[in-house]
Amino acid sequence: MIFLHKILNGVWMINPDFADNYLPYITASLRGQRMTIPSRQPESFFTIYNGSESDRSIRNIKDAPEGSIAVINIAGAITKHDQECGPDGMVSKSSVLRSCYESQNIKGVIIKVDSGGGEGKAMRQMAQAISERNKPVIGFVDDFACSAAYGILSGCDYIVANSEFAEVGSIGTYMTVTDYSKFWENEGIKLIDVYATASSDKNSEYLQAIKGNVEPLRKVADTFNEGFLSMIEKNREGKLTSGRDVWGTGKVFFSKDALKIGLIDEINTFTNTLKSFV
Repeated sequence: MIFLHKILNGVWMINPDFADNYLPYITASLRGQRMTIPSRQPESFFTIYNGSESDRSIRNIKDAPEGSIAVINIAGAITKHDQECGPDGMVSKSSVLRSCYESQNIKGVIIKVDSGGGEGKAMRQMAQAISERNKPVIGFVDDFACSAAYGILSGCDYIVANSEFAEVGSIGTYMTVTDYSKFWENEGIKLIDVYATASSDKNSEYLQAIKGNVEPLRKVADTFNEGFLSMIEKNREGKLTSGRDVWGTGKVFFSKDALKIGLIDEINTFTNTLKSFV
């Protein structure tokens, strides 16, 4: 999982407090400790409602009756690919979203989020699918939508938070560099990297960061972050009441404050959000 999702060297748009919850798993993996991982089971992230929340839910798009609302859940760390022992990735969820567009019996979609963020590339995967919509797509904050999770919701037609205490924001980017040299040294292994003569810039940002100069790598983070902030500005054009200096610094807002600055459109229940399609 660490290598597939680029946990140690990828670009992440994630709330640090949320990311810290995964440290025990990462530490165990680095130490070579075996972890019992159950067989991969697809996540039940998709439900179709025929009318209101109290109605019978259907899990197959082809069985959706006319006028149905599709709900796609995004919870936990957001990754591009399916997690080995966790939620499905955005490749899978964006594919389901596009299938909803093709169904004439589905009149709208709710993207229901409870996440502190995740991979930047995963966010762009889902954001692209949302931008292709041919029917209403509402974003619903189920207590927590930060960083990449909010980035996904920002592209929806309308964003609803479930309570005044829901948390929204953390719009920013950071990178973590891992220096393995001491670890391998303690294991009695010495790694020697030999670069081709013409490859003077290969991994240069990473190598500089290991030596203590993080500025080259900061420029990489800045490039990704600029794209992130520009996406928010484009997606929420005409709705934001404040500039980047307020919402684009990585700060997390309670939904009542997020509403004031235009990051969300309403505070309401999930049931009422379902009924809004009627």
